[in-house]
This record gives sequence, structure tokens and C-alpha cells, in this order.
Amino acid sequence: MESKPQKATPIFNDQFDILSSLGEGNTSKVYLARHKESGQTTALKIFKEEFLHRSEESISQVQSEITILSNLKHPHIVGLQGYGDKGFVKKPSGRLIENLVYVQMEHVTGGLFFDLC
Repeated sequence: MESKPQKATPIFNDQFDILSSLGEGNTSKVYLARHKESGQTTALKIFKEEFLHRSEESISQVQSEITILSNLKHPHIVGLQGYGDKGFVKKPSGRLIENLVYVQMEHVTGGLFFDLC
């Protein structure tokens, strides 16, 4: 039996295959990613450049979000796994997108929170 060749995916920070989009809002896009070595999935929230350049307050909002997430430790709250402002994506075409502001969080399955209420 022949196996199908794997489809080339964008690579985040040389560590994660970006598998699909999980959602998008005014400030960011969230992607499902898989660690290349461990196979563990994660959610990558990448902030949109147009949001970050909108005002000084935009950067402050991102910093506040990171501060809050890094201080929340509870088994029923999605955990922060990392963040930064030097993220990069290598697309299958070879194009490199640099200096991405991102937050990496646990990937939780089950759909949207608001759908559960």
C-alpha cells in the first residue's frame, strides 16, 4: 500500500507545522499547529500587523493579555505556553514572514465556548 505524500505546510519558528486556521477576529488569527518533534498540538494566536500599528493602546492590550494569561494557572483555564514578538513563518513557497507578535496556548478541542452555553 502506497502512502500519500505529506502536503507542505507553513512552518512557524522552525518548530511547528501550521495545520489549519481555527478562527479570526479584528486583532488576530488563530492557527492549529503541531510540534515537529513531539507531535503535540498547540494554538498559535498571531496578531495582525494592522491592529498592532493602529495605536499605542494596541500594544498595551497585547501586553496586558500576556500578563493576565501568564498569571492564570488553573486546570480549567487554557494555559499559556509561550509568546514573543520575533515569530516567523516559512511558507511552502519559500516566502518568509518575520517579526510576528504571537501567543502560543494549549489547544483545546470541543468547539467554541459560546456554542456550549
